[in-house]
Amino acid sequence: MSRVYIIILNYKNWKDVAECLETVFRSQYDNFSVIVIDNDSQNNSLEHLLHWAQNPTEFSNRLSHFSKQHLQKPIHYAHYNSPSLTPSVNPALLPQLVFIQNKENRGFAAGINPVLESLSKEDAYVWLLNPDMVVEETTLPVLAKFAFSHPRASIIGSVIKHYNNPGKIHLYAGGKINFYSATIKMMTDKKKLKEMDYVSGGALFTHARNFSVLGLLPEDYFLYWEETDWCYRAKTKGYRLQLCEEAVCYDKVSTSIGKSFLADYFYTRNGLLFLSKYKKDNVRIAVLIGMLRYIKKLVSGQPARARGVYKGMVSFLNRQP
Repeated sequence: MSRVYIIILNYKNWKDVAECLETVFRSQYDNFSVIVIDNDSQNNSLEHLLHWAQNPTEFSNRLSHFSKQHLQKPIHYAHYNSPSLTPSVNPALLPQLVFIQNKENRGFAAGINPVLESLSKEDAYVWLLNPDMVVEETTLPVLAKFAFSHPRASIIGSVIKHYNNPGKIHLYAGGKINFYSATIKMMTDKKKLKEMDYVSGGALFTHARNFSVLGLLPEDYFLYWEETDWCYRAKTKGYRLQLCEEAVCYDKVSTSIGKSFLADYFYTRNGLLFLSKYKKDNVRIAVLIGMLRYIKKLVSGQPARARGVYKGMVSFLNRQP
């Protein structure tokens, strides 16, 4: 069985992380390590999660409809107060659970890149998993089997369903980029998977060495579009973006930031930043379409989200960090 490193970045949502871990550790697969990185939550997240690893909690019964496996505790873990695994640490010898405490929050990519760099020479796989995901007990083994039977130059996604409505599909693997509006459309039709431009970073499975070949995730976005950029760049280099239909995850759909000023701000700013890298001639059109989005949200009674769109455009145009 191939080694899999599962990376979960937490920011103030330790309860979601605990639920995610509850299901991951019930997987019908043994050769893995989960690396939980806390991005300077300042709410004692890791202390809560360390307690979870050692003691039975209410999450066990709550998640029984996602997995029937019994979870044995305590779970042996390692704890590092540094953003990366030191050169003296052999990733292959890590326990099944690792905690890393970041001393500052510099965004999603900057939060996980030091660990990705430490793993990038391993003959193993990496599974990026959002903290608000839960998985079936068969998800990890079918992903590992699927990846092993496909070329290394593959980026693999899962079927993502709604946590609160498990029978409803949220998306298939990833999304398609609109290069005129700097927006993304989620893949909800399996027949259109050939049009997919990126695999969602909420459940992205790939070989660890791809982060050496392609480079790490871009850190200039802070939040949103990082994996879009990375996957699109991979696609232009001939990488295959694929769906493993038997791998199912359940998403709480942005419990950490939701539909808010910040969500619209980063989504808008970063979409324009992406276009400026890959389709520079389309930026002016995208700004005009962004103004229409701003007006639409304003007249529909969403002033905070409208302000997010507007501020995102201004921030991009002024090249504010």
